[in-house]
Amino acid sequence: MSSSARGAATTTFVHGKPPGAVPVLGHLPALARDPARFLGQVHRYGDLVEIRLGPHRLVAPCHPELVRQVYADDRTFDKGGPIYGRFREILGNGLATCAHADHRRQRRMLQPEFRPDRLAAHAAVMSREADALARSWHHGEVVDVFPACYRFTLRVVTRTLLGTEVPDALAERLQHAFETAFAGALRKLWMLPAGPGHRTAVRTLRRTVAELVHDHRAHGPGRTDLLAGLVAARDEDGSTLSDAELHDQVVAMLLAGTETTASQLSWTLRLLTAHPAELAAVQAEVDAVLPDARAAGWDDLPGLPRTARALTEALRLRPPGWVLLRTCTRETELGGRALPRGSQVLLSPYVAHHNPRIFPDPARFDPDRWLPERAAALPRWGFAGFANGPRQCLGADYARAEAAIALATVLARWQPVALPGRRGDDRPVRLTTVLRPQRLRLRVLDRARTGAAADGG
Repeated sequence: MSSSARGAATTTFVHGKPPGAVPVLGHLPALARDPARFLGQVHRYGDLVEIRLGPHRLVAPCHPELVRQVYADDRTFDKGGPIYGRFREILGNGLATCAHADHRRQRRMLQPEFRPDRLAAHAAVMSREADALARSWHHGEVVDVFPACYRFTLRVVTRTLLGTEVPDALAERLQHAFETAFAGALRKLWMLPAGPGHRTAVRTLRRTVAELVHDHRAHGPGRTDLLAGLVAARDEDGSTLSDAELHDQVVAMLLAGTETTASQLSWTLRLLTAHPAELAAVQAEVDAVLPDARAAGWDDLPGLPRTARALTEALRLRPPGWVLLRTCTRETELGGRALPRGSQVLLSPYVAHHNPRIFPDPARFDPDRWLPERAAALPRWGFAGFANGPRQCLGADYARAEAAIALATVLARWQPVALPGRRGDDRPVRLTTVLRPQRLRLRVLDRARTGAAADGG
């Protein structure tokens, strides 16, 4: 137990360790076996909890004040270190992975591409692709939800980023390369062999991105997609993004703009099917805004607050970015514990989102906790669906718009129904950087057809 003084107030922080650490591996087996269960219980052991991952000792802040300190001070608690280095082989030094020294410059240069006027233009692409997704299903079909959502998000991000159509074969190649590359990086983190195909997947990913960028450049000037804006971006001193930086930004955006939103959509559909009253309430709102079951668009978003709340609550319960890592760039103190330079901090949205001191009744799916009057009472730093602080995801508004447009468009036309006896299909995938369903299959029923059948008796 330790105390930390801030002004006149003194807060006592409890330090602890989860049970079950084994020799050499520490808590790795428990984390790998069931990451959601392990992280969902971390808060029980203290305000600052030490977790052992093989030879690495990390501290996980659970108290809202300690979470705030880490998010707010990105100079002291920076990206980097031996664990984070595993993923730079794949993501390079783009905005998602770069250290503080590069982050400010890159963020300044990318920020204009995420202004509201640019997002409105991107939303037109989102609407068209959501319409194509909804039209691709058939009455009574059993849909494998995550792959379907992944193809949708990949087509959206590549068309807004590169202005190109994405054939299904290319989508599958990219998805397989991402999954294999990151699974190998995680296995190495767990001190296991990377597995067959890891190196090939990394090369495939980089080669595919290089081909997409080359194709973009070959079409010449005058383009209005996101990458064109990045190529033209200038910093305050007139400098531009290097070719390597452009490549790394594309890789990072392809990852951030595909698996994460596809996971959020998948979990939201699963949670809504498990809570019929919430599903009915969302569909009633969607029907009022889209009475002709057309695809939702940018101008419809203000009329879909309940839809947005359902998506946010799914993001709280199942945050795709479930683990964020930080490294101490200098000797510091956190919650009364001295942390030498190089100490690793496990900043987990999953831990915070399932902490009852931050979110009352955290296991409950309760979209109305995001009503303005209730959300105002929550700790500002508690929710990290898009990270938080200076490193909050630059594309958060892009992702929110994309998810809401897709969910509203799908629910306007389709009634998702859980398959009986398949409750275990939606367990999170193990050893993955994005917390997504292992397998989630839903039957989709045409609402126009089932509604007509009901009216006719």
